[in-house]
Amino acid sequence: MTSPDGFADRLAEAAPVGLVLVDAQARIIHLNARAEMLFGRSLRKLLGLTLAECGPAGAAAAGLALRAIAEGREVYAHDLPLETEEGAMRLAVDAAPEGEGACLSLRPWPDNTSAMRGDAAASAAAGFGRLLAHELKNPLAGARGAAQLIAEGADAETRELADLIMTETDRARRIAERWCRIGDVAPQAFEPVNLHALLREAVRSAAASAAGPVIWQERFDPSIPDALADRDLVLQAVLNLLVNAAEALEPQGGGRVEVITRYRQPRPGAPAPEARLEIAVCDDGPGVPDALREAVFNPFVTGKPAGEGLGLALAARIAELHGGGVAFDSRPGRTVFRLYLREAGSRAP
Repeated sequence: MTSPDGFADRLAEAAPVGLVLVDAQARIIHLNARAEMLFGRSLRKLLGLTLAECGPAGAAAAGLALRAIAEGREVYAHDLPLETEEGAMRLAVDAAPEGEGACLSLRPWPDNTSAMRGDAAASAAAGFGRLLAHELKNPLAGARGAAQLIAEGADAETRELADLIMTETDRARRIAERWCRIGDVAPQAFEPVNLHALLREAVRSAAASAAGPVIWQERFDPSIPDALADRDLVLQAVLNLLVNAAEALEPQGGGRVEVITRYRQPRPGAPAPEARLEIAVCDDGPGVPDALREAVFNPFVTGKPAGEGLGLALAARIAELHGGGVAFDSRPGRTVFRLYLREAGSRAP
């Protein structure tokens, strides 16, 4: 990755994948900015370290680099599972001999579904609410009116059924109205927002409505700056995540919800790379069912018997309006939903 005129270095820096040059013992000689993001450290701190000492991504690549050096041939491995600070991810690594060492290419594997993104679902939700409300308004009004007429001159059993029809049509109308708000929701003027004050307010509200015994814990980074946000909308998004976590604990009779803030260094391919502020809501419940993982941010997707499947979709929509994103990682005993926001001082989306 070097040349007399520096052209190769410039190409390496512009590459959309992580590039790493190592010596015969798999010690780092050089790497580009994408590789720094994958390893979570700067070139200055990584020089001279072996790949095995460079976190989950480096450890996954180390064996391939040594094989390429020992066998004198290119070695490939895709779909390598990693556990990082941002959650589970999968990595693709290509290693090829280079002099006495090796040159490696590292990139997130495209088939990663362990940390689902909500940006596409949020975009789809934007216009869906208006269409839904428009299409349902007249049929629901007609059905309710007919049920009222039936109830006026009917016997007790028929009135009971008519009341059930009116109750269900009212519920359907409320869902349509809420989705109309999701589709039409627009932020007010963005301003600096203290996330820790906002989170404490959201936790108080969620704790008051939690059905079972929940232990609420805070792990805040005191150094993170204010977010650039519409405070009311972000508060609603966070509250949805907290309520979702508390409800996930109900089948096991309670548990723990942890709220975390930190300043993130997005890896290549991660959602909303310009949104550097992360709010994570973690619970120790049973996890997201496998059948829901690929659509968990989509409207009306829920694993709860009485759920409407709107909370996560609304959180995704609000994140998108702020130039941020959402993601999740889940396994039995630990589920983490993440909300990414821009910091105050950045350009409004």
